[in-house]
Amino acid sequence: MHKLRAGTGQMLLLVVLELCCKTTLTSVARGGIFDVTGKFGARVACRALLRSATEIARGMLYLHDAGIVHGDLKPANVLLVRSDEDRRGFICKVADFGLSHVLPSCATSVTAESWGTVGYMSPEAFSGRSSRATDVWSFGVILCELMTGQPAYGDATREQVLAGVLAGSLHPAWPDGAPLIQPIIELGRRCLSRDPHDRPPFGDIMPELVRVEVELRAEGLAMLAEAQEAAEAAAALQAAAGPVTPGGGENGELETAACAARAAPHLPYLWL
Repeated sequence: MHKLRAGTGQMLLLVVLELCCKTTLTSVARGGIFDVTGKFGARVACRALLRSATEIARGMLYLHDAGIVHGDLKPANVLLVRSDEDRRGFICKVADFGLSHVLPSCATSVTAESWGTVGYMSPEAFSGRSSRATDVWSFGVILCELMTGQPAYGDATREQVLAGVLAGSLHPAWPDGAPLIQPIIELGRRCLSRDPHDRPPFGDIMPELVRVEVELRAEGLAMLAEAQEAAEAAAALQAAAGPVTPGGGENGELETAACAARAAPHLPYLWL
């Protein structure tokens, strides 16, 4: 207070913000944490993606319920807070409200004088209209970039993106294959519907993401239980066979046990 030269009777407004010390979502996406073909394995990467997307959707739902349109939603505006309780090591926080707008009472959109970031703008946003649906479009682009770790429109220039999105001739490059991420891709495509009325609200997006992760976790637990049962069966067979010497008469039982052990599904690291 002394350094600020605040005198007696003067009012001083302080804004205290949460410290987000784990960089932005852009950095971790490029690091491959959400890549289902990468080193972390498809199931872990997919759940990390779903968890992060859910946190963004939850933040956006809070804003939209308060009548606020973000106006510039992108990975660089999602800050990461360190978390020792989450296996990702972070929690996502939506930030940077420099281009946000408050929707007038009963209004669904406002006229925006300033543009957001071109690569995340919807067709109607280029015409100066900002709404909850324009934020949903941006979220759809984010989903694509989290899965690929690359810009949604590849090497296209700012001008090419603008022209292509307006004309409907340029679309995000969604990844191929990987059945685990198909529900996320389908959701992302709905978020990128050209008609704003066809885009799902965050009130629908968030529970859908939660449901997909819950189902994925249940599948992982079922796989783990199956593997444990197979391993226990193999151990029981080997124990019943007793110790044998190479070439002994008990080889048949040991071979059966070995086959049972090999039949147990190979499980990657499961994020439970």
